[in-house]
Amino acid sequence: MSTPTTTPTPLRLDLASFLAWAERRGTALDARAAEAVLGLLALSGARRRPGVPEPTEELVEELLHTLLPLYVSATEAELPSFLAAVVALADRTHEAGRLNAKRHARLVARVQELAEGFTQMMTSPQRVTWARLYGNLLRAEGVEAADARAVAAWLEAFAARPYAQRQTALGLAVADGPLAAAGWLRALTGERSRQARSLLAGRLQAVALGEQVRPPSGQAPLIPEAPQGEPDVPQEQEDAWYDAQAGVLSDRWTAAGLDALLRGPYAHLAPGAGSHAPLVGIVGELAAQHLEMFGPNPSPLPPPPLPASPEEQAAQLRAAPLPQALAQAAANPDTADEQVRELALASGFLTVDADGAPFPGPAAEVWQHGGPAELAGLALDLLGALLAQLAEDEETAEEFPGEHLGPLYFLYQQAGVAQSVARQAAQEELWIVPLGHQSAPDASVPATGPYELPAPEALSAVTGIPALNEADREDLQPAAARLARVMDRLAGLGIAERTGDALTLTPLGSALLRDALLLGAGGADDGAFPTQAQVRTWAADLLVAAAQHWPPTAARQVLGDWLTERGADGWPALLAALAATRPGPDAADRRALLGLLDLTAAPAHALHAQLADPVLGGHAERALRERGLTPDASAVPSAARAVLLLDELEAVRQAASLTHRLTAAFEQHEPELPVQVQAAFDKAAADWPGGGPALLTALADADPYQSAFLAQQLTHHPDPANAEAARQAWRAYRSDRNAALTSHPRKAKPNSQRKRPAAKRSAKKRKRR
Repeated sequence: MSTPTTTPTPLRLDLASFLAWAERRGTALDARAAEAVLGLLALSGARRRPGVPEPTEELVEELLHTLLPLYVSATEAELPSFLAAVVALADRTHEAGRLNAKRHARLVARVQELAEGFTQMMTSPQRVTWARLYGNLLRAEGVEAADARAVAAWLEAFAARPYAQRQTALGLAVADGPLAAAGWLRALTGERSRQARSLLAGRLQAVALGEQVRPPSGQAPLIPEAPQGEPDVPQEQEDAWYDAQAGVLSDRWTAAGLDALLRGPYAHLAPGAGSHAPLVGIVGELAAQHLEMFGPNPSPLPPPPLPASPEEQAAQLRAAPLPQALAQAAANPDTADEQVRELALASGFLTVDADGAPFPGPAAEVWQHGGPAELAGLALDLLGALLAQLAEDEETAEEFPGEHLGPLYFLYQQAGVAQSVARQAAQEELWIVPLGHQSAPDASVPATGPYELPAPEALSAVTGIPALNEADREDLQPAAARLARVMDRLAGLGIAERTGDALTLTPLGSALLRDALLLGAGGADDGAFPTQAQVRTWAADLLVAAAQHWPPTAARQVLGDWLTERGADGWPALLAALAATRPGPDAADRRALLGLLDLTAAPAHALHAQLADPVLGGHAERALRERGLTPDASAVPSAARAVLLLDELEAVRQAASLTHRLTAAFEQHEPELPVQVQAAFDKAAADWPGGGPALLTALADADPYQSAFLAQQLTHHPDPANAEAARQAWRAYRSDRNAALTSHPRKAKPNSQRKRPAAKRSAKKRKRR
């Protein structure tokens, strides 16, 4: 059994009498375990009569599953001594008449119930702080933890061990999960250490202030030496006192002198304990953006190109110019420019001693000796530090937190397809960029140098916004130039590339964002962020279910890759999956995938096989005719022709609505029935058996969701029969929709709670409202 360290404790606990009481009852308690149990319960607000805290079921659960795993080092063999101390405390409280027999039995039983979870949490590498971890290690190696000199000697020797040996001893490697999981665990250890220290100081202060406001009756205060709030004592001085006492308690509960060592000469062995780890911020912000975008049950994202192996990923990072410059700054701090030096300090390549002199930090050691897993975590730390620097720089300052991470998240979803700086800037400025408009980045923009938007005509082509002029170009230039500067800085880390107007994530960048997304989702690879290799193994129905939610360019790329992998045999399976689409809220999105496929490349027999399908028949017939073949028109059901017409009419309706929004005068309302929609409908109705009313019925039967908005506009058709048929279809849709909402009131998608601040926009341009 260990004995308490001689370092004075800030807590006044009647430990000696408690130990003596237990010994008289034949129970020899471990003094260090008993002191930790008494101290943490007292700081949790437990009543003390006299001088010993009284346990309750709620306090004991917090003690065993939260506080002890956060603050106390112990070998697995020592863990029963903590449970014994809790049970003995319950026994003493019962003996003193402050806990009846029934409550006492229930409390003891609760301790036994919590014992297994307590052992798991005390031995889990995912629950340690740096102080706990090093306290556990030195105990396991036979060091007398109460001897400050022995602890300091052990830590000095540990710091001198080779990097790989130290990493093995720490046990923070992760066999499964994302490549950056080990870096994530390391960052969480630092974050947990920092927060645990702050929370402990806060508990000390809260108890002390509470006792000063309402002194405990019949006993001395728990923290007798606490500051008394004298007006001439600065608040910073009081905060420093509580922080120092938190360090004293940490030493008593882990190892003597360890706190000062890990916050001083050996701070590089406990990274993140003194400051927020950038990796943690990246993971948290990406998880928040993903939740805001897709909700709690998202479909899989499209797979981006990734490095072929962890070794290749590490090589790509080592080849990037920015981490090379940071490593040079760590080796020669005096030669680094101010921007690089600040980033080196923020990312851990540099740290400073007590006198403010810089020296190589923990990141420099990871860069020098780390393997692919450690480098993946380091790269995410660098990304977080660089984004934070960009957010503060005048030329790239963020308008709201997380703004610069948004474009990277957007690029991840494009499956490696290059995107336009101009188009992305227009979207960021809330211009009405047509979602369905597809265009490649503008080739006229110089490949290198400061970014300049293309000429107005080319700007219209790349954004899909007609009739843009020079004034529009000048309005957008600042946002586009800022975006280009951000991406150019990120290119130094090797995660993004900009060539003229074209933006892409590199395979390294995609791999890092995928790791961060996986970590934010819990770390398990459940298919939400698939790789290209995983998607190539998907069945066609799974591919269609996911791809309907993807950006068109990404979906086209992935569908093409999937078909290439399978050759001609892939077409029948893919068409069958699309043919399985039946009326529903997402039917139109699934059918839209047909527009991304070159159906003329499908084997003729696969198209002939779909002629009789009520969903694909019309599309298959048209594709065969475009190839110069003669399909059996009698095989195509009228429902399939209605589906094809509905998709064509809906495209006209959306185009007419968008044209109005982009070109109409301020506050000019959209026509109840655009002339383009009426003309297209009348042309289709002229060839449909039974005319307009019959066509409207067929459209509603084919897809009541997609046809509803067309029907709503056609209620204003000048032909009374057409208008009445449209009203019936519109009323039927609304009735079914209201019934569905009434039957399933909880199925509505929750509104996002994270709102993007409105960008600065010009009121004179309809296209920007």
